[in-house]
Amino acid sequence: MKRARRPTWSFVVMRGADKTVKQFSVSKRSVVVAPVAAAIAVTGAIAGLQLKAAYELRHLEDQLFSQSAQFTQTITGMDQVIAGKDEAIVSLQQELLELSRQAQEMKTKMNELDELESKLKLFIEKYGGSVIDTTSAEPSAGSGKPVSGMVQTLANRSSERQTPSYIASPGSTMQIAMLAQHTSLDFQALSEMVDAMEASMEQTLIKAQHKRATVDAYPSLWPARSKRLTSGFGYRNDPFTGRTTFHAGIDIDGEIGDVVFSAADGTVSDTGYDARLGNYIVIDHLGELQTAYMHLKRIDAKVGDEVVRGEKIGLIGNTGRSTGPHLHFQIMQRNEPVNPLKFLAKHS
Repeated sequence: MKRARRPTWSFVVMRGADKTVKQFSVSKRSVVVAPVAAAIAVTGAIAGLQLKAAYELRHLEDQLFSQSAQFTQTITGMDQVIAGKDEAIVSLQQELLELSRQAQEMKTKMNELDELESKLKLFIEKYGGSVIDTTSAEPSAGSGKPVSGMVQTLANRSSERQTPSYIASPGSTMQIAMLAQHTSLDFQALSEMVDAMEASMEQTLIKAQHKRATVDAYPSLWPARSKRLTSGFGYRNDPFTGRTTFHAGIDIDGEIGDVVFSAADGTVSDTGYDARLGNYIVIDHLGELQTAYMHLKRIDAKVGDEVVRGEKIGLIGNTGRSTGPHLHFQIMQRNEPVNPLKFLAKHS
């Protein structure tokens, strides 16, 4: 028996109206298998694309993770850098505060130094010359050295120095400031020391002035330019009678018109003319001392005058009971005549 012939499918392809027609015959199986194969092919292609996409996605995820790790590491490093910068900023702020404090301390020390310098200038101006000129025998200021010597030293340094370098130059100002900071200089203490010296100097000056007043009131200055004696103190033969008499003073040779000086500070208590004494002057001094100047040509002082040591009070003459131009100089203590040479010998 003949097998039945499987049906076939025909496909006609017409390329145009004037072209020949082509016919293709395919089996029913081919018509069924072809779509299935196409579907499988498409499915395989899609699966391949999905696999490729998954691979690329995984690759991208790995790259993203790596970049994220690097970014995180970078951020951590930046945080550490920022933290270090913050610490540095805090340290710098502390250093600035310390520098500001030191600058303020230096400013205070410089102000104290200026104040001390001003005090020293005033001290020297006030006491330098007056104390030095007052007397050479002054009390010491604790160190065994006369106060006037210290003042003289300060005065010399003050007169010799020029404008201080810390005033003239800003650079040297910093040097002085740094020197003051790194040494034990205490300008406030020095200033207090100058104050104490000033108080002590005031007392010393008062004592020295009092002593000088006492010295000036002591009749020790030779009353004439001539130092030649024609007659001494004590008993002698009277030039008029030849008898031994007491001579209560000394006779100083001189020319008529020579100047007569006050032997010390004092007050003129008497002046006038006497037939024996001639023109005379009597001056009262401290310690109940008196000086008398006789046989004057002229009297240049009047009763009540305050005279100073070495002041001109008259002129040598030959008035009264006198054998020639001379000055009779006499010193009395409690109205008793004393030897003038005991007062004048050290100053002759």
